[in-house]
Amino acid sequence: MPTIDIKKRDLDGLIGKKLSVKALEKHLMLAKAELKGYSAETDDLKVELSDSNRPDLWSAEGIARQIRLALSGKTETYPFFKPGRKATREIRVAKGLKSVRPYIAACTASGVRIKDDVLAQMIQSQDKLSEIFGRKRAAVSIGIYELDRIVFPVDYCLAKPSSISFTPLGMEEKLTLAEIVERHPKGIAYGNIVKPFPEYPVLVDSMGRVLSFPPIINSREIGEVKPRTGNVLIEVTGTDMRMTTLTLNILAANFYDRGADIEPVMVAYPYPTELGRRVTFPYDTSRKFTAPLASFSAGLGDDVSLNDVKKRL
Repeated sequence: MPTIDIKKRDLDGLIGKKLSVKALEKHLMLAKAELKGYSAETDDLKVELSDSNRPDLWSAEGIARQIRLALSGKTETYPFFKPGRKATREIRVAKGLKSVRPYIAACTASGVRIKDDVLAQMIQSQDKLSEIFGRKRAAVSIGIYELDRIVFPVDYCLAKPSSISFTPLGMEEKLTLAEIVERHPKGIAYGNIVKPFPEYPVLVDSMGRVLSFPPIINSREIGEVKPRTGNVLIEVTGTDMRMTTLTLNILAANFYDRGADIEPVMVAYPYPTELGRRVTFPYDTSRKFTAPLASFSAGLGDDVSLNDVKKRL
């Protein structure tokens, strides 16, 4: 189960209320979480999450969202899920990706106040989602970029391992894709995901600049988010459309909770997907369903009233 580190002041700010450590410990149960430690000297909380089916909780933003809901008794709405949104930015997917890494979802976040605490949480969220939920990046990986440096449309395409080069994060020199999987620490760790294929996935903007080599590493030029960064492009690539979409939705909600304005990105697929060929992300995957009240009682092993169910939900 994931364990995350959070600054208490950051969590209090997201909740909108300063809680005592004792009160916080009680409220963490709402997020199926347990406080494993708190240092008053550094303001660091160590929180262990016990639900592997709720990746939306694996961050300061997700925990705070769950606590806000309990404190207010009101559900929160996210306007970027409303239908009819017009996307002004587009990512075009190459046909050959269907057999390599077929899915991508993206959105932009503007007006982000990226301080050190926020940056640390952003990196931690990426890590937990891609490593645990994304099965060590094999199923899902995440890229975040400086939006103002990108010229759209962006192409999600394939390249021969030795045909393209860029300076990856953490290095000073340009490397080809083939060199990255052999020499870069992330290439060594995750290169086996792409090595079986004759061509590797890349994201390139309209100026021909490489954004990243998913699921391995971002470009240092465009894919290095710093505390001064205010506007970002968020993208998720993967082998499962549902997981890719959900991961993007989680990240969009997290940025929105920090005051960012979320704008959609349209992805144009050359092949059919379960969401269609032209999909605007973030994509609302919520749905209504009907269940007999008796099924709740049977599942709990105890009779519950309709009011009980409403309250507990």
